[in-house]
Amino acid sequence: MQALALREDRFLDVLRRLIALTPKLQNNPSGGMVPEERLAAQVVLDTLAPHIKSGFIQVESLAAPGNEARPCLVLTVKGTGEGTLGFVGAHFDVVPADEKGEGWEHSPFALWEGPGGVLYGRGVTDCLGHVAVITDLLAQLAERNVRPSRTLKVVFISNEESTDLPGLGLGYVAQQGRLKDLLGQPVYWLDSANFGPNVGTGGNAIWELKVTGVGGHSGMPQNCVNALELAMATSLELARWFHARYPATEDERKWGFLASSSLKATVVEGANTKETKIPADITLRGDIRVTPFYDLKEVMQSVEAFVRDLDARLERDEVLPGFPRTRTAAGKRGSLAFRFQGNGTEGIACRLDSPGLQALKDAIQHVRGVAPTPFSLTGSLPLVRDLQRQGCDVQITGFGDMAYYHAPNEQARLEDFRQGFTILRELLVRL
Repeated sequence: MQALALREDRFLDVLRRLIALTPKLQNNPSGGMVPEERLAAQVVLDTLAPHIKSGFIQVESLAAPGNEARPCLVLTVKGTGEGTLGFVGAHFDVVPADEKGEGWEHSPFALWEGPGGVLYGRGVTDCLGHVAVITDLLAQLAERNVRPSRTLKVVFISNEESTDLPGLGLGYVAQQGRLKDLLGQPVYWLDSANFGPNVGTGGNAIWELKVTGVGGHSGMPQNCVNALELAMATSLELARWFHARYPATEDERKWGFLASSSLKATVVEGANTKETKIPADITLRGDIRVTPFYDLKEVMQSVEAFVRDLDARLERDEVLPGFPRTRTAAGKRGSLAFRFQGNGTEGIACRLDSPGLQALKDAIQHVRGVAPTPFSLTGSLPLVRDLQRQGCDVQITGFGDMAYYHAPNEQARLEDFRQGFTILRELLVRL
């Protein structure tokens, strides 16, 4: 086991093939981009085919009927002793990339190797580089006929970069009972960066605010309610209230959160394209990010209640400071309709006193030569809180550059993945 090291030729070959598929792995259904994760899964299966055939690696492809193009892969290597160790969370889908609009220096859809071993391409860090590292690790275990003491279960997932959908992703894997042997066991979620350990994540929920005004000629504003202005004012008022209601906590400092809870609008939609016409209908969409020290369900209920109260105040014709005209001269008023999409995703505060975290910290220090600095952030991960509730020692790490997550010119150093491979090897040795 100690002799294992990243086989760079295979790692780069797998990563190159995966990134070449990213035009068909982009996940943004509202923008018409529905990924086909089976394409990426097939790269993994082709690479590991001899070892699957030999029986060293057991594999299941899981997707509900009708979703066959979007599977998760569960790969298992039987251990020599008791217990199970999970490497979970590396995913096949990626966020969209717009080469021209975002100013990419190289094509996002092809692996480009720059000076100093820097690797560029959509998915290098998030999360195809992790898929390639784990694939090489599994292949080397099989080639050398080396089994870990604990049974190793790897779960590559689909649909990580979008809201939960029935029959897809890790939720479907759990529904099929394929995570049961991880309950109460150490589980390492491999979808982060900067090594960490990443000891906390945020809850996340997507929201939509529909604002109905009264459209008309911009030269006759007394006859109109400007839906765009009303939407902007409502969004700002909601954000002010949210940040006062859910401020930073002492626990956030203890877990090293890089940001506190937040609410913001990120998308605006409106049919109006004429400067002299006041818009009648505007839709804002955005998200909330909630540190795990607040209850996500309670936060969502409070946000919905706040917007309902704002709309009731418009009905009563109250003057709201900072708001535009909310009623026409003839008495027609603007209105607000707010909803969350789905139930959201809970965040997690990983155990700071667990054997799993200590093993990870020791492995990182052994490989990198310096004591790691744990941190937390309000990015979200599916099902980690549920796994923790069921007794799993969930810890989070990842390799690459956090600054390029979901960003143009996504990149990571090859050295990060060399070290990442060795850290994973050390976890197999230490646990």
